[in-house]
Amino acid sequence: MSEYVELHARTAFSFLRGASRPKELSVACANAGLPAMAVCDRGGVYGAPRFFKEANALGVRPIVGCELPMEDGSVLPVLMKSRQGYRNLCKLLTRAHLRSEKGEGTVRWDELPEFAAGMIALTGDEEGPLHRAWQRAGARGVEGSLKRIRSAFADADIGIEAQRHLVRGEDRWVAALRDLSEASGISLLATNGVSYARPASRLMQDVFTCLREKTCLDEAGELLSRNAQRFVKPAKEMAYLFRDMPEAISNTIRFAERCAFSLENLGYEFPRFPVPKGESMDSFLSKIVWFRAEQRYGSLSPAVKRQLRHELDVIARLGFYGYFLIVWDLVNYCRERNIMAQGRGSAANSAVRYSLGITPVDPVGGCLLFERFLNEERRSWPDIDIDLPSGDRREEVIQEVYRRYGRQGSAMTANVITYRGRSAAREVGKVLGFPEEALGRFSSLYGSHNYSHEIPMSEQFEKSGIAPTHPRAAAMARLFPMILGLPRHLGQHSGGMIICEGELDSVVPLEPASMPGRTVVQWDKEDCEDMGMV
Repeated sequence: MSEYVELHARTAFSFLRGASRPKELSVACANAGLPAMAVCDRGGVYGAPRFFKEANALGVRPIVGCELPMEDGSVLPVLMKSRQGYRNLCKLLTRAHLRSEKGEGTVRWDELPEFAAGMIALTGDEEGPLHRAWQRAGARGVEGSLKRIRSAFADADIGIEAQRHLVRGEDRWVAALRDLSEASGISLLATNGVSYARPASRLMQDVFTCLREKTCLDEAGELLSRNAQRFVKPAKEMAYLFRDMPEAISNTIRFAERCAFSLENLGYEFPRFPVPKGESMDSFLSKIVWFRAEQRYGSLSPAVKRQLRHELDVIARLGFYGYFLIVWDLVNYCRERNIMAQGRGSAANSAVRYSLGITPVDPVGGCLLFERFLNEERRSWPDIDIDLPSGDRREEVIQEVYRRYGRQGSAMTANVITYRGRSAAREVGKVLGFPEEALGRFSSLYGSHNYSHEIPMSEQFEKSGIAPTHPRAAAMARLFPMILGLPRHLGQHSGGMIICEGELDSVVPLEPASMPGRTVVQWDKEDCEDMGMV
């Protein structure tokens, strides 16, 4: 049996283009015996942290990739060989997104050579530039399109991507790709263009296609998949599909081995706090804490002194002094401008926090346990939430963070909006062609967020005026649970921010937020924390 690695897969974070969660793809890879998989979400690395976490847990090596939406409407998948390639990808995507309306960022062909180092480009699938050139101008157009890709990437960093989905007429295109590979000396690669983990999810893929194209199943026609072949296939099945060109299978292993970058090597660093000459962040924090403690406590009891020494020692050993200084400085900024600001949560257990004026409760007098907030076994950053008033005053603080750390050094965290009860019922119902009035009644049976398991589906149909024998009732009953919890679009967190030493856009791509004057990273707060970001 030939070895094989899937080098082109999308998760449901390719919003409305993939139909499976990163965990589902990871499980499918492990079950199929694939040693690795490349996730290439459209226009970003949205699903990369979750796939990294889930795949590693199952012994599958995650390869970081992305489908670059090009200015001419084509799509160019790229895989990351090195950290340099990943940094270049983040910067390229940030540039493309920030100059465009939200969700409409594209990459210009003339800027691709500037960022191509450290990446591998794939081309040949139905949305790629080669196939589009073939449709427009035949073989001559394909040669011109490949020449443009070669102007940015070395031949060794290009893979001509062949796919077989048992669709009539596809062998003519695959044969053309094989001829092009032989003529150009560029490697031929087999991929399956995975869009879902298992064949049953093809139904959800068709629903997403209809939602993306703003149509319904009855009118979608050739927009829909012709079959359910874009699932995670084992090496044996892929080897059989490409039994006439085994090199296309073996080349996937060779290319996968070259993609050595891992999100473990992200390169994120928390900003260093500027301290007076002759001071370190450690010594400066210690001086401020002891000075402010005398102001807060009046006189320092032995218990307070003992607690402050213990906390400062733990903070120094863990290297978190800069974080405490930065939060203290931001709270001071708020106080100087009469903006209400107060720390909450487990940070109130810290006497250092109380001394700095960040929290209002004396943890020593209250016998609170510091280790609930911070202890030496913890290697992740401590969580210090600061409550601020909503509206203009909070926005003033957010903009101050942007001013201090720059538009490329700070951003809001994302909030992944998922399909919940009402939105799921309404959008699936539209795709299936149910009347708007009936959908309104059907969706009203759910709370604002969660799917109600208390009312049987047949009764929900009856209450909304949809006969249980309706031809589409069975499809609704099947699709509705499948869409719940899948990503719908990327929003922004109401107040969570990321700051970085240097350029945040070399660590994660940035996008424009829906609110003017804000940018947002492509990951939500849990993903950021999993990747070691504060």
